[in-house]
Amino acid sequence: MTELQTVIAAIERAGAGGKPAVLATLMKVAGSAYRGPGARMAVLPDGTTVGAISGGCLEKDVAAHAEKVQASGEAIAVTYDLTENDDAPWGLGMGCAAKLDVLLEPARPGRAPAHLAFMEGAMRDRAPAAVATLFRAPKGSGHAVGARLLLRTDGDAAGDLCGGDLGGSVLTDAERVLREERSDAVEYPTADGPAEVLIEYVPRPIALVACGDGNDTAPLAELGAAMGWQVRVVKKDDPLGALDDRTAAVVMTHNYPRDLILLETLLASHARYVGLLGPKARTQRLLDELKGRGEEPNLVQLAKLHAPVGLDIGAETPGEIALSIAGEIRAVLGGRAGGMLRERKGPIHDRR
Repeated sequence: MTELQTVIAAIERAGAGGKPAVLATLMKVAGSAYRGPGARMAVLPDGTTVGAISGGCLEKDVAAHAEKVQASGEAIAVTYDLTENDDAPWGLGMGCAAKLDVLLEPARPGRAPAHLAFMEGAMRDRAPAAVATLFRAPKGSGHAVGARLLLRTDGDAAGDLCGGDLGGSVLTDAERVLREERSDAVEYPTADGPAEVLIEYVPRPIALVACGDGNDTAPLAELGAAMGWQVRVVKKDDPLGALDDRTAAVVMTHNYPRDLILLETLLASHARYVGLLGPKARTQRLLDELKGRGEEPNLVQLAKLHAPVGLDIGAETPGEIALSIAGEIRAVLGGRAGGMLRERKGPIHDRR
């Protein structure tokens, strides 16, 4: 289950009476922080929280602000400046040197907020989308904090942020976010001062196709599902199903003839990642046989082949092998090399 699904489920489980739940969303980050824009959590009517927007230093203070939102029924934006107030109770002396903007808004108990349901639907349908949220507006401007624009790839836009003097500009930027496949926080000038909007890119989730039915298949499938990936286990004679450029397919049948058939099909497909269990010599034998049959993979196809599959972490057990494979998949689909973070030049999180 994804974090989004977990938050939605918690809000839907909240009682229908009494105080509403509160949805807290990290809107903007300046500096270094544990989570990036789009991280969210729910503060339930009894004060418990589900999800996280930080490494644990802000959640209690956010829950305290949530009580005000529950009482007023109105959305508010809260700024945490850890560059100046790191000794505050919620700063815990962390030294993060970051400034964060968090939007808190009431969420009707028993029903998922419309924009979260929209995002979940887009992910389920594997249809990229963009969600724009106004999180800061000058007083008297007529712009309501929490107003949104929901945009699909077919160009259909909806939401209370579509109209007015910001609608056209936000829509243009939402279309750009869809093209660039990257979230962005944008500031818009108004007659009363600047307004700020987070435009979240909602990507297709990773689809994991695990081909095999050995004792090493289940740990990989379970790990992928725990991370919110869309997992399919393909056993003998099962169809591969749809394969797009957010698909990672791993061949782990331990059967040479079947591996040969799968390798030929997967390399010619749109799958972004093709992993193959087994030593290099076995892989080369498979490739040589494809070449002898006139089906030699081209350079583009070979570039997506990862064999032996996985990161070099010294994996031995099925669980460790699954971790190695899942780590490599996430790195490849995230455009990363998969090395140690201490060797990385630049920020850990992609800039948004």
